[in-house]
Amino acid sequence: MSSAAPEVDLSQCEREPIHLLGGIQPHGVLLAFTEPGLRLAMVSANSEALLGRPPRALVGQPLAEVLPPASLAIVTQALAQPTTTGDLVRLEAAGRVFTGLVHRSGGLAVLELEPEGAQGSSEEDSLAAVHRLLSPLTQARGPLGLLQAAADAVRGLIGFDRVMVYRFDADWHGEVVAESLAKGVDGFMGRHFPASDIPAQARALYTRNTLRLIADARARPVPLVPEVLPGVGRPLDLSGAALRSVSPVHLEYLANMGVAASFSISLVKDGQLWGLIACHHSEPRCLSPATRRACDVLARLLALQLGTEERGAEAEELARRSSLRSRLMERLAEGTHALPAALSQERELLLTLTGAGGAALLLGETPILVGATPPLSEVVELAFWLADRSVGSAFFTDRLAEAYPPAAAYADVASGLLAVRLDSNPNLPRYALWFRPEVTRTITWAGNPSKAVVPGPGGVPRLHPRASFEAWQETVRGRSTPWTRVDLESAEGFRSGLVGVVLRHAAALARSNKELDAFGSIVAHDLKEPLRGIQQYASFFLDDHGRTLDGEGRKQIEDMRWLAERTQGLLEGLFEYSRVGHVEQAWGELDMRELVEDVLLTVASRLKENRMEVRTPRALPRVECDGVRIRQVWANLLTNAAKYRQEGEPRWVEVGFIGPGEPCSHPARKRPDEYVFYVRDNGIGIPGQYHEAVFEMFRRLHPARTYGGGSGAGLAIARRLVRLHGGELWLESAPGQGSTFFFTLGERPRG
Repeated sequence: MSSAAPEVDLSQCEREPIHLLGGIQPHGVLLAFTEPGLRLAMVSANSEALLGRPPRALVGQPLAEVLPPASLAIVTQALAQPTTTGDLVRLEAAGRVFTGLVHRSGGLAVLELEPEGAQGSSEEDSLAAVHRLLSPLTQARGPLGLLQAAADAVRGLIGFDRVMVYRFDADWHGEVVAESLAKGVDGFMGRHFPASDIPAQARALYTRNTLRLIADARARPVPLVPEVLPGVGRPLDLSGAALRSVSPVHLEYLANMGVAASFSISLVKDGQLWGLIACHHSEPRCLSPATRRACDVLARLLALQLGTEERGAEAEELARRSSLRSRLMERLAEGTHALPAALSQERELLLTLTGAGGAALLLGETPILVGATPPLSEVVELAFWLADRSVGSAFFTDRLAEAYPPAAAYADVASGLLAVRLDSNPNLPRYALWFRPEVTRTITWAGNPSKAVVPGPGGVPRLHPRASFEAWQETVRGRSTPWTRVDLESAEGFRSGLVGVVLRHAAALARSNKELDAFGSIVAHDLKEPLRGIQQYASFFLDDHGRTLDGEGRKQIEDMRWLAERTQGLLEGLFEYSRVGHVEQAWGELDMRELVEDVLLTVASRLKENRMEVRTPRALPRVECDGVRIRQVWANLLTNAAKYRQEGEPRWVEVGFIGPGEPCSHPARKRPDEYVFYVRDNGIGIPGQYHEAVFEMFRRLHPARTYGGGSGAGLAIARRLVRLHGGELWLESAPGQGSTFFFTLGERPRG
């Protein structure tokens, strides 16, 4: 039986203290001293080879024991600057000329000294090197051309075998986007490197210190004497040190690549690490500080130029999108169609605005779907998930299923999501959503990106860098093309414009509704008396002359009377519907059980006529609402349940509720403390395609004289009353399986 693979902490690399390794590289010497006394507190162990004095003989001595007065003055002047930025200084010590770097760490001043070699280290040398580097860049065209010119220029100056420009993505994986190679050297152009190759603490150091030279990856590090800070008991923090020794894991990584010397130049754009110019050489190779500084100047200018080009392209694209948005808003604002229809007509503009394949607008009860989108029910669930996450006004991802697992079912149309919230209504989240389809990609890694796990000392597993950097391909699914800042700004601009359009539509609709309500009230009131007169005269005529009429004549008079009665019922429904919106609500706490019992008394004759059994599984709770209006809701729902019975079966109606914390099949419940009330029956049921239609004014699914007649206004009035409470009324039903009407009540208005 094989033993299980040892478990290993994959965050080891993230936590490796690469700034506290306690040593330096051997091509320079380090002195750490106190201020203002300028006494040496730590010295690298190679001081005798470079300065002629062993470290034990220097620790505790004044810095003047090492530096002559002129050089000491240069160092003290550098320390007197408001910020010690790491500027290079030229010093003499022990009869040799050094290039020095001054900074501070752990309460000490730190001086790093590198002896001048064959390569020049003067300011003139640096300027000449900068000129050599920048000249080829003036001929480059476009960002990629600029990067390639930079790679060629750096390799021409420093003579390394391989120079790569390495760009980070949003997950800190890197891709080689430009490369310059010596003859016979393997390249990595287009290959990807995992984020674990350069963990977070290493990226932080690359951002802080933009140059990193490893002159000899095979050399043994030089310890500091003493090993820890006096009185502190920990190593000196070498984050700011150019000579900082190298992590054993990184040394193994370089050895596996066949690299004996490396030089990294950070590309920092807008304060963020954008990428690296990574240089490799097969033999140890030291670069003078002046040459390194010239490369740093190049990298800074390169980052500025990249930023300028990217901002220019972005500004151009923003202007194009802004023009599209203006055209879209003009057409929506001036259109004679309702907003959903207008948006559907302008689908191409809506999708082009963010480069999406589909969009959904949740402005009311039914989302507007455009292009390739998830199913309607899934879009609604997604909107409630977004609202529950409280992600703010905008949310975007190119891997939706990782954040929202149900999205895996429709990754083909919605692997990417860009969402902007249109308002903060907790009961009905309103969003503009854009979707991007899955884009399956094949990524070529420089070797298998998984770290190797091997037993360490005592059998403890540890991570090792991969041994091979041969091309290793991986197919990535479940991701879309990433969203850009331009996409996000375009979406937010659309939200602002849409709010204005909706407000204009709402104002026009409000005026129209007000006029319609006034018209309905007038019509309902003014026609009541003539209709009542027609009914009475038809009754009088039948009483006085009915015996003289044949069957057909009598039927015509009875039909006339019935039509007058029905028309009067319709007008009364219209009057009640228009009146509902103008009656001020009177909220108060009441016992819903008592209210429903009172309603049951008022509809008892209808229930008894249809032989309905009333079931109440448990006592209804106390709630806050307008009792008069909610009484009307219960009455309409119970009357409706009594009408639509199935012949030959015992009839029943159930009145109940779903309490806070109890499962509810519909997402209309927005607050955890909200009750969901229901009226359930075992009647004829309603097909799914009519679940919204039954709430339309005067909408009946059956002939007017069947199932007890009626105007078809009851459910429309009930829904309007519930929504005026801030709640929602909906239906679950199927033919032959009865119906359940649910409703919530919202919250009592404040103030």
